[in-house]
Amino acid sequence: MSKDFRATVSVDGLSHRVPPVRFARDVEVVDEEWIRFGLAGLIELPDEFYLRTLKGYDGDSSIEEIADLVRAYGQLCLDDFAEWDGGWMGNWEQRSIATEKRFDYKQKYKEGLMIPDTLLHLWEAQPHLDHFRFLRDAWIVASATGDLADWHRLFEGFPGASSLERTVSDWVNGLNKGLGVAAPRIDHPLAQEEGASLFGASCLQLYNHIVEQAQYKICANESCGQFFVRQQGRSGGAQRKSEGVKYCSSKCAKAQAQRELRRRRSVPASDSLIAEAQQEESQTMVMLALSGSREAQGLPSLGKMLRDVRIAQQRTDRDVRRQAGVPAPVLAAVEANDFDRYEGQSVHMVRWLEGLAKLYGMDSKEVVARYRADRIRAMVK
Repeated sequence: MSKDFRATVSVDGLSHRVPPVRFARDVEVVDEEWIRFGLAGLIELPDEFYLRTLKGYDGDSSIEEIADLVRAYGQLCLDDFAEWDGGWMGNWEQRSIATEKRFDYKQKYKEGLMIPDTLLHLWEAQPHLDHFRFLRDAWIVASATGDLADWHRLFEGFPGASSLERTVSDWVNGLNKGLGVAAPRIDHPLAQEEGASLFGASCLQLYNHIVEQAQYKICANESCGQFFVRQQGRSGGAQRKSEGVKYCSSKCAKAQAQRELRRRRSVPASDSLIAEAQQEESQTMVMLALSGSREAQGLPSLGKMLRDVRIAQQRTDRDVRRQAGVPAPVLAAVEANDFDRYEGQSVHMVRWLEGLAKLYGMDSKEVVARYRADRIRAMVK
């Protein structure tokens, strides 16, 4: 972790315990834009909830998707935006309209709906999900590079994008705002805890990884590829390993082992497959030569070429993640031409590059060959 990022930890120097979350009952969608629910005690969040579960949610999530999230894990956020400081990443128009809609809704349905925690508007939920995605993905980039410059580049060329200093300020202020659940407090077994929201508890999980200087890994299971810190074990999820692991869970490790076993037992490749592999190798060597000449001529790198195409097509990191399946931290590394950041993930990198090429309308074979050629040339050097 860069020395520029400093964390205030608890008095014993350890990370904070993540409090339980307010569980929701009788969750239902009302008028196509409201989620109504009651509170029913507290539940513990799974470890690395913000990495494993929230990865698929953001400001594009539908009211039904958000309702399912609340139904499964509990109250998403406080209705008064007390935990959220959106900065330029947030949609302030949505916030103001949501506040007005809440007042109008209460006037319309006075009976039993005056308790704020029983209502959640779509435009209260979406900004929290979008802003937490910003906090989470930006830190994964910062933990690898020491700063947020690569992350900020994803917004250059788009209306509303600000300076790097503003991006860092929004990140710091946004996370600190969500860390109200980590304020100094006294707990006792006989005193019932107030409980946290999913947003606040997720901010605290992220904070703990920052304090621990946790190393983010990508699951080596070819069908997974998600970020994780500790591998989930078999014994009821109680085992946690962070050193020498390649998979996010024992389930992924077993699935990949079975996949590789099936490959070893498969019928030897036919002459046509062998010829195809030889042709691909030949194309790679051609691209290697072309890559060297491109560098000599000062032509753009693969990362810069992909970034220029994305900006020209006015695609955001959210578009890329949703339509091509490429996480924002990976996109930042690719566009910075920093493929070493995810060294050992060539299988996933090829899949990500193919997804980018398809989304941008480019030749995926040429993009992948260029990547492989650059990697070969780097090893030769």
